[in-house]
Amino acid sequence: MIMKFFKLLVLVLLSVAAYSQSASTHVYSSDKDSKITYKNSDGFNSFNIEIRGTVEVTDDDKDIKSMSSDGYLEITKTSFGSRRTIKISTEGKLIKREYFEGRSAVNYEPEGRKWLAEILPEVVRTTTIAAESRVNRFYAKGGTQGVLNEIDQMKSDYIKSHYANLLMKKPVQEKDYALIISKISDNIDSDHYLSQFLQNNLSKFLQNKEATQSLFTATNRLGSDHYKTQVIKEALSDQSASIENVKIILASSSRMGSDHYKTEVLTSLMRQSNLTDPIMIEIINSSKSVNSDHYRTEILTKALDRKLSPESYQKAIEAVKDISSDHYITQVIKELLRNPIDEQSLTNLLLVTASIESDHYRTEVLTSLLKKQELKEAQFKKLVEYCDSMGSDHYKSQTLRTALSTPQMTDGKMIAIIKAASELHSDHYMTEVLVEAAPYVKSASNGVKDAYRSAAKNINSETYYGRTMRAMNN
Repeated sequence: MIMKFFKLLVLVLLSVAAYSQSASTHVYSSDKDSKITYKNSDGFNSFNIEIRGTVEVTDDDKDIKSMSSDGYLEITKTSFGSRRTIKISTEGKLIKREYFEGRSAVNYEPEGRKWLAEILPEVVRTTTIAAESRVNRFYAKGGTQGVLNEIDQMKSDYIKSHYANLLMKKPVQEKDYALIISKISDNIDSDHYLSQFLQNNLSKFLQNKEATQSLFTATNRLGSDHYKTQVIKEALSDQSASIENVKIILASSSRMGSDHYKTEVLTSLMRQSNLTDPIMIEIINSSKSVNSDHYRTEILTKALDRKLSPESYQKAIEAVKDISSDHYITQVIKELLRNPIDEQSLTNLLLVTASIESDHYRTEVLTSLLKKQELKEAQFKKLVEYCDSMGSDHYKSQTLRTALSTPQMTDGKMIAIIKAASELHSDHYMTEVLVEAAPYVKSASNGVKDAYRSAAKNINSETYYGRTMRAMNN
């Protein structure tokens, strides 16, 4: 018998816990009569509250102190099937109170007053009823900390954020902003309500260095990449972030799972005018955590819009190595080549081109290198070598002919081009390259001429061979 009772008790306790966890609060507003309805239920007890107008409660939160002329408050609580209701309204300058048990009207004194005193403290902490007057009261007695202490006692994130926003309408001192952000971000679990609170008060928080830092730190508490990005982007659009805050933002973005939102944050950050080279290096390094080639390319191309140091360029090249798409590798490298880059970066960039499998995209990169950068002879020869490893004679010849048009041609460069041309399988494309090289070969050293004649011997077609030799001899 005892065991049966014990099992029943356990089941009841588990049910209570389950209902408590599923408790929900719903707030509905009606534009028609400016009435707000609150419904709260935990499975065993339920509140149904309707309010219109402005209500002020007594200092102990146990009675109604005043109401606006259009004021109306109705509180119904149902507990284990038993229902009680209080209706409070205005009649002229007087406040009318009615009390019901079930459907029966009962004298308000003393039972109605006693019941209201029992439930009203819970009602005001679970709704926004009398919120403004209560914030005024707590602020008058205890300042900012007084309001924060009351918020600590609340359970609903919606109500907490409502009180926090009312607090920010008080003449709060700037030195308290950081404390408010810290306390509210610790108190509110909902990303929606926390981000809403931060965004609602950005103009104030950004006036103070400590508060601004606390603001960006609070974004680390947001689990949603969407809300985190919203707050950071709006804050960055209002003012330049300090280097300390930039570091906090980078740390915040590193915790994001979404490549899309991480890219939004990093590209917004790069619109700042005060970014130092070490910070740019950090941003470029951050792009490596982005899995999407598309978004990584977006970050890197945005970074390359800025004037970067040789070290930053090198970091950008390293970041390109992990891009798998030939299309996006090419897109980033072409951005890299828009401005002259140092010799070491060029050498490293040439190594990256070897990873491009598509002849089409490798040709795009190699021809861009030839047109926009001044290559040392060793780099030039390495480029021709990477051209030679392509499978398509069409793309090889296209790259070699572009190489022929580069300024400051040397005998060593020309011999490298001629030898690469001799490896082409197509007589047509081999002839095209050699004929185009002929004007330089005529006045070059014997070594260049010998290389030219040796390459021409690889042409099988008598017609193409004759055309190649005439081009040098005429």
